[in-house]
Amino acid sequence: INNHFNGREEFYALEKQINDKIDQFLNTFLISYSTYKDELIASQRDLVENLSVPIIPLSQSVAVLPLIGMIDLNRIQTIEEKVLMGISDLKIQTLIIDLSGIANMEMHVIDHFQKILTGISMMGCKAVITGLRADLVRTMIYSGISFEDKAEAKGTLQQTLKEYLELHQM
Repeated sequence: INNHFNGREEFYALEKQINDKIDQFLNTFLISYSTYKDELIASQRDLVENLSVPIIPLSQSVAVLPLIGMIDLNRIQTIEEKVLMGISDLKIQTLIIDLSGIANMEMHVIDHFQKILTGISMMGCKAVITGLRADLVRTMIYSGISFEDKAEAKGTLQQTLKEYLELHQM
């Protein structure tokens, strides 16, 4: 076996072949790893979105939806889906939506929220909104948006829960 190369050209040709194979391997590996990470992130996002819309039944007909954090377009669509399905599946007649943990809402999100309230009403469910913060109310007032015709507004979640739980125990 001849371990010696017949000149530099042969050595460089072999080196180029090896480098091309390594580049090909790295490229394939990085693309598949990137795809795997994207799928993982998407599944984690779905999990977080579902966990971030907890509809909590309080009685056979009353449930609470505490919303916390930032609400963007993706999340408001998840909220719409979960709320309408929840009303249907759990036979909810009154849904108390607590907004006290909400960071500010963009106008298009407030507009979408108004449509969700219409959907809740169309399903024969009463929406009660609690915890509206002053800055959010101000944004709504100046944009001409009001939930008054679609939902009852109450001050705090505690006050509302007390009222509804007493009402349903009689």
